[in-house]
Amino acid sequence: MDRVITYIDGFNLYFGLKSNRWQRYYWLNLQLLSKNLLKPNQQLDHTKYFTSRIANPPDKRIRQNTYLEALATLPNLSITYGKY
Repeated sequence: MDRVITYIDGFNLYFGLKSNRWQRYYWLNLQLLSKNLLKPNQQLDHTKYFTSRIANPPDKRIRQNTYLEALATLPNLSITYGKY
């Protein structure tokens, strides 16, 4: 089996979903998404999610924090924060 690590750019994911009007997918389970993209001879080793925290508006900040807290409960997923 080939081990795979997925790297997900949160900024591009969010705005890609938004531009296609796919808001129903904002709460994606990123590990499940990654697993569904694997080939039969591959196994998911780790998922790395890259994002930055937003400050305003407060309602969006709260939603983002809730999503990030949910992601943090997934095993073998790490979140890396940058600056926007």
